Amino acid sequence: MIANVSAHRRANAFAQALEDQTPQGAAAVQPAEPADQADREPLLALANGLGELPKPQLDPEVKMVQRAQLVAAMETMFAEGGASTGATVPVQRGKGAHRASPLRKLRPRSRWAKGLTAGGLTVGVAAGAFGGVAAASSDALPGDSLYGLKRGMEDISLGMAKGDADRGEAYLDQASTRLSEARRLMERGRSGALDHESLGAVRRALNGMSHDASEGHRLLHSAYQRDGAIGPIQTLDTFSRSHRDAWSSLRDRLPVQLTDVRDEVSSVFDAMEDEVAPLQSLLPRPPGAGKGTGRSDATTPDT
Repeated sequence: MIANVSAHRRANAFAQALEDQTPQGAAAVQPAEPADQADREPLLALANGLGELPKPQLDPEVKMVQRAQLVAAMETMFAEGGASTGATVPVQRGKGAHRASPLRKLRPRSRWAKGLTAGGLTVGVAAGAFGGVAAASSDALPGDSLYGLKRGMEDISLGMAKGDADRGEAYLDQASTRLSEARRLMERGRSGALDHESLGAVRRALNGMSHDASEGHRLLHSAYQRDGAIGPIQTLDTFSRSHRDAWSSLRDRLPVQLTDVRDEVSSVFDAMEDEVAPLQSLLPRPPGAGKGTGRSDATTPDT
C-alpha cells in the first residue's frame, strides 16, 4: 500500500514537471549550414515564419485526459521499479527469465536520460497540438481567433516558394482562399442584410483576393516572358476557368456598398483572360471545354 502511494506521488511529480517543461532546448540546436545560399533562404523563411506564429494552446479537456493517462502509465512503471523493496510473490523462472522486460529496457536510468525523455514528450505533445490547431485554422474566417494563424501559415508557404512561377501559383492559391472566404461570409447574410462588421470582413476578403490574384498574374507573366514556357500561362487559364463562374455568382449578390471592390476583382479576371487569349491555341484544352474565355461584363448593375 505504501509503495503504491509512493508510486502515485512520483507519477504526479513527473507529470507536473512535464507540464512545466518548455521546448526551449530544441531552439538551441542549430541545423547544419547548407552549402548553397539558395537552399538556406527557404529554411530561414520557415524558421522566421514559425517564430511569428501564435503559440499553440492544448485544449484543457484533452490535456486533462493525457495527463491522467500519463500518470497511470508512470504509476505502473514506478511500481514495477520499486517492487524489489517490498514483499514479492514468487514467480516461475524459465529459460531467459532473467532478462529485463521490454518496458524495463526502455525506462530512463539517469537524470540526463529522464530529462531528455521529459523534453521529448513535451516537444511531441506541442508538435501534435500545433498540427491540430493548424489544421483547424484552415476553415477560419476573418474575425475568428485562428484566422491569424491561417494567414501566417500562408505566408510561410509563400516564403518557401522558389522562382516567379511557384510564387505566382502560391498567390493564386491564396486568391482562391480569399474568394471562398468572401462567399462563406456572404452566406451569413441569407437571413437578412449584412451588418457593418460583416460588410467590412467581406471587403477585406475581396481586397485580399484582388491583391493576391494581381500578384500571381504579374509573377506568372514575368516567368513566361523570361523563360518562354507555356506553363505559367496555363496556370492563369486554369485559375480563371476554375473560379470565373463562382466569382460571377458571388458578384451578383454583393451589396451596392462593395461595388468598387467588385469591379477591381472583375478587372483582375479580365486582365488574366486578355493575357491568355492570344495563346489559347498553345494550351491543352480540358475535356468538354467550350469556346471563348467566359468573360462577363464587370459593369453589370446590381439586382
